[in-house]
Amino acid sequence: MQIRRLTFVGFGLLGASVAAAIKQAQKKIKLRAVSSPSTLKRAKELGLADEFYDYEDVDSWVEGSDVILLCGPILHILSTIKALSKTKPSHPVLVSDIGSTKEKICEAGFQLPSPFSFVGGHPMAGSEKRSLEYNDPSIFENAYWFLCPPVNMPESTYLPLSELVSFLGGQPVLFTPKEHDSTMAWLSHMPQMISSTLAGNIPSRILEKEHQHFAGRGFRDMTRIAGSAWNMWHDILFTNKDAIEQALDEFSKGLKQTQTAIQALFENEEKVHEVFVAGNSGRASLFAPGRNAADHFYEITVQLKDKPGAILSVMQPLAEEGINIRDIELMKVRENIAGTLLLAFKTEAEAAKAMKVLRYLEYEVKER
Repeated sequence: MQIRRLTFVGFGLLGASVAAAIKQAQKKIKLRAVSSPSTLKRAKELGLADEFYDYEDVDSWVEGSDVILLCGPILHILSTIKALSKTKPSHPVLVSDIGSTKEKICEAGFQLPSPFSFVGGHPMAGSEKRSLEYNDPSIFENAYWFLCPPVNMPESTYLPLSELVSFLGGQPVLFTPKEHDSTMAWLSHMPQMISSTLAGNIPSRILEKEHQHFAGRGFRDMTRIAGSAWNMWHDILFTNKDAIEQALDEFSKGLKQTQTAIQALFENEEKVHEVFVAGNSGRASLFAPGRNAADHFYEITVQLKDKPGAILSVMQPLAEEGINIRDIELMKVRENIAGTLLLAFKTEAEAAKAMKVLRYLEYEVKER
C-alpha cells in the first residue's frame, strides 16, 4: 500500500515533526491534521498540513485515510481507538500510534474491525517542548522506533509504516507489546521513579542548611529527570503499572544486596568490589557494538578557560575542518576556574580528528 493520505490525530511536537519532514522532502502525501481549533489554525499558518478536521468529525477524517497516526496522550489514544471501532471506512486503513506504552493500546487496537489494521508504535524521540511550534524534521534521526504488529500480520501490511520510519531517519524495531513494556519499565519508567524518589528524599539535615547546592555532577545527573511533569507520566504509570512494579521489585533486591555488602565492608570488601564490577559491566553493555548503534558516540573532553567566547573558540575550528559534533555538554562550570566541555562524535575517526585539531591549538583534550 502506498501512503497517499496520512492523518494525524493530535498534532503536537511529534506529529508536526513527521509532517514537517514530509513537507520538507516535498513527498506527494496529503497530510490531514485532527486537533483542536487553535492548533489547527496554527498548523495551517505554518503550512504543516493540507486538510484540517475537528476530533468529533471522525467519519470524515477516517474516510480517505491510508494511514492514521494517533499522536495524543495514551488515554486519548485509547479513546480514539474506541471511536474508530464505531466507523466503517470503505477501504483498508492502517492505524498506528506514538504512545510510550504498548500493551493496553495494542490490546484495544488489535480488536479494531476490518478494514482497519493496527500496529503499535513508539518512537524513542521527543523533547520537553510539546507544541507543534517546536516541530523538528530531524528529531527522529538515528532514533529507535518500536513497531508492535499482531503476531500473524504479514510484513506487507505494516511495510508502509516501516518505510515511513526509515524515511524519517529512524530505525524500525519489531517488539511484542509485552516485551516493549517490560523493557521500557526497566530502561525508562523505573529510572523516572528512582530519580523522583531520590530528589524527593533529600534529608532535612541537608536541606535546612542548604547543603544540596554542593551536589556534584553524579547527583545532578541522577535527579535530572526528577523535574518531569506528573501530567506527562500519569498515563504511562496507569497503563504500565505491573511492569514498573516488577522492575522496582527487582531493583530493590539489588539495592538490598548492595546495602548488605556495605554493612560487611570491613569483613569482606570483595562483595562491594563485585557491585562495582557488575555496574561497570552493565554500563559497558549499553554501548556494546551493534547493540545500541543509534546512540553510540565517541566522546572527548576539552578544558576551557573562564573567558567570553571560550566555547566558540573550540567550536569554530572544528566547524572549519568539517567535523560534525553530535552532542555537546558543559560538564563543570566554576567561577574563575577552567570548565570542562564534553563533545560527542558519531565515529572514532571524527573524534580523533577533533582531538588533533584542538591539541594543535594547545587545548588540553582527553578521550572519555
